[in-house]
Amino acid sequence: MTEEHKHICGSIVFKCIDFRLQNETKRWLSENNLSGDCDVVSIAGSSKGLSDDDSAVVRLLMEQLQISHDLHGSKEVVLIHHSDCGQYKKSYNFKDAEEEKLTQITDMKKSEEIIKKHFPDMSVKKVWAQMNDPEGKAVDFQIIE
Repeated sequence: MTEEHKHICGSIVFKCIDFRLQNETKRWLSENNLSGDCDVVSIAGSSKGLSDDDSAVVRLLMEQLQISHDLHGSKEVVLIHHSDCGQYKKSYNFKDAEEEKLTQITDMKKSEEIIKKHFPDMSVKKVWAQMNDPEGKAVDFQIIE
């Protein structure tokens, strides 16, 4: 990183574009001291395309990671996935909400492995956002180990 590029942030956040979660996600970012200290990438399904090995999405997300890492010095990746995700519903016919959650957690873990392979100095935090109503006005965020 050159001297003229000292715009430092701690994290890069991948989140879904779903408009229903915008306010609650902003609240969670603020409560976790990430507001003003993270780059934010919004893409349908969050990191789903990375775990699915969708070449266009992999290229996009890896480019964003590279920029955040190299230009802004980010050291942490935050993956936020949520219940009732349309991008996942396009790909799967879940029997229930628990199956959807488990599938997305598995995908976050795959994405974590891919990210750590390319950026071994970055940590990955996986976050599940459980929508408690269809409008996203009440969302519980849970860190996934």
